[in-house]
Amino acid sequence: MADDVPRDARDPRPPRQAVPTGREPPHNAELERAVLAALLDGRSPVAIQKVRPILEHPLSFYVRDHRMVYLACLELDDDGQPIDMHGVADLLSRYKFQAVLDKLRQQQLLLESDQLDAMGRARLKALWRREGADLTEAYEDSALAAIGGFSALGDLSNVVGPVSAIERNATLLIDHYRKRKLITRLTAIADRAFRTPDSFDKLLDEGNQTLLDLGRGLSAATIHSIETVVDETLDTIVDRQNNPDQGIKTGIADLDEKLMALRPGGLYIIAARPGVGKTSFALKIMASIVSREGSDYRGLFVSLEVDRKDLLKKLVSAEGGIDFRKIEEGRLDHDEMTTLAGTLQRLKTWRMDLMDVTDLTVHGLRALVKRRQLEMGGGLHLVVLDYLQLLNGTRADMNEHEKVSEISRILKTLSMELKIPVVALSQMNRDSEKGAGAVSRPPKLADLRGSGAIEQDADAVIFLHRVDAGDGEKNEDGPDTARKIKVIVAKNRFGPQGDLDMNFFPAKMRFEMAAHERDGGPDRAPERKERFRQEPNEGEDVF
Repeated sequence: MADDVPRDARDPRPPRQAVPTGREPPHNAELERAVLAALLDGRSPVAIQKVRPILEHPLSFYVRDHRMVYLACLELDDDGQPIDMHGVADLLSRYKFQAVLDKLRQQQLLLESDQLDAMGRARLKALWRREGADLTEAYEDSALAAIGGFSALGDLSNVVGPVSAIERNATLLIDHYRKRKLITRLTAIADRAFRTPDSFDKLLDEGNQTLLDLGRGLSAATIHSIETVVDETLDTIVDRQNNPDQGIKTGIADLDEKLMALRPGGLYIIAARPGVGKTSFALKIMASIVSREGSDYRGLFVSLEVDRKDLLKKLVSAEGGIDFRKIEEGRLDHDEMTTLAGTLQRLKTWRMDLMDVTDLTVHGLRALVKRRQLEMGGGLHLVVLDYLQLLNGTRADMNEHEKVSEISRILKTLSMELKIPVVALSQMNRDSEKGAGAVSRPPKLADLRGSGAIEQDADAVIFLHRVDAGDGEKNEDGPDTARKIKVIVAKNRFGPQGDLDMNFFPAKMRFEMAAHERDGGPDRAPERKERFRQEPNEGEDVF
């Protein structure tokens, strides 16, 4: 090229992609040429339709000249015109080189501000739409001249690039593009670590957020034909028919009947007012799953409120039937110490991990869970979080509604990404305590504290409601030996709603199913009471 040609015309590399390490960012120029050659061949009108969902914009390519050629291909496709070497050459010959550079620079700025990949097709199309000022009549000012003229396009089209391999090649190209984004984003964070007074935890949260952003939507944008979905669904149904015990049972029979087990990818919310027994209920579910004979399920219990040793004391109390206060006060007799030792030995065999932390963001939790899943080689099957509102949001200035909405959405995304159920405990607002007399009213979905997003994202919402609160019931074992708890399935995306009765023994941190009526279960109770009030029938033995 002549010396008076702008430097950008002599250097085909992108002007803003330098990496501080001195190494060139990941790219494959020959692979880019192969994709463009298949497009410029012109004999396959569907080639651009195969590539465009993968390579959505010109910056998917690394070499500047290749970006310009692909931009022309996109514009021809937007106008409904066939794509071949002659059509691309004609368009670039009328396109002012400086105008094309400006459009590529605008896209680069949007990429650096993390906006480019979030744009839909209509907004992307506007980025390279030609205006009158973008046209030139002087060939030497055109984009075609800048890339080397018609002969350069001819050389490009002569590269071996079969249309049959264009999707595979495009997928390999987008992998290089994502690596370049990863390097750029993480390099910026590393650079800040040299210069900023921000804490390590803040920078780590930003790094986790970066990885989450880069990983979001990699496979979610695929369109599936109904034929494919029918076949996949049939395979799933047949597999379930042959293996009916799929899913993770909670160990509470009446609850499993409604939920049909905890589904992979499901978010389950357990909500109650303080003191009702949320943590003990969640521990019962976890214990039932990880201690089941012949099961290889492994669970992670994350507590933001209770120390891990106190969690274990609760487990020991419930599993060994030992008074929790005696454990706390060190007043165990010989028999109880023997029971304690046996229970602890049994707990050592459980496939269960405990984590206690007081200051954790939702992205930090997500990173920890994903890391644990990698460490276990995919062997993590359940996560329990106690409790949702104690997680921190990504920004300190978020209000409660924004924070809880973000947390619930990321927990749902996490469960779907790892294909495991996530059980999150939640507080309820004080309105749920209002009711007639001393007994609070049954809770409603609107009582979930923080945001309606919890209700929206959850696959099931389960309330624990104490129905004997304040009634002063006593029995031969002393006051408040057992608390009557109604477990209310208020939302169930894949099954019926309803409730079941349980007893909570706070002294031993234990939940047990309430005894059913002998003549057919709790549903028969109203019928029996009504019959009791009726006068005896003629000839009926009243004794």
